[in-house]
Amino acid sequence: MTSAILAPGYGGTADQPLLRKLAARLETDGIATSRITFSPQRPSRGYATEKQELRAARDALVARAGAPLALIGRSFGGRMCAFLAAEEPPDALVILGHPISPPDRHRPADEAALLGITCPTLVVQGDRDELGPLAVLERIAGQNPHIDLMVLRGAGHDYGAHEAEAIDAAARWLGSVLRP
Repeated sequence: MTSAILAPGYGGTADQPLLRKLAARLETDGIATSRITFSPQRPSRGYATEKQELRAARDALVARAGAPLALIGRSFGGRMCAFLAAEEPPDALVILGHPISPPDRHRPADEAALLGITCPTLVVQGDRDELGPLAVLERIAGQNPHIDLMVLRGAGHDYGAHEAEAIDAAARWLGSVLRP
């Protein structure tokens, strides 16, 4: 069986609506899921706590449902999944709205993590996402052949009316990557 860990955006929980909907879709498609909530504190130094929480969830899910395994993260959760994937590549990575470069906050560590990714990766990004300018992600995807960039026209960081399209794109892509 295939498995997927789903991580929420900053301050979100395992019950974040987008994660619930995506998990239900993946379960219907035969992919076992586990949704996590990060510790309710400020991010740890070097995101050590967040990465350890992802590792623990990953290890528990693989022990229960097996591999291959995907890491899926929404916004902040996507950043954390990318950092872990750069160190310990999963079988696939999906980032739903990467806040790669919020206004006046260049994130070189985030760029380095994405450039170093060696697993199949999908980034689903709105073309109006003020936290993740498309030009930055297009440049990175152009330098890393493991990254597929799916653009949601007319969508901002929260996807809005395009949420179902993002869920469908992620589920279809995972199905094609995780299944022989």
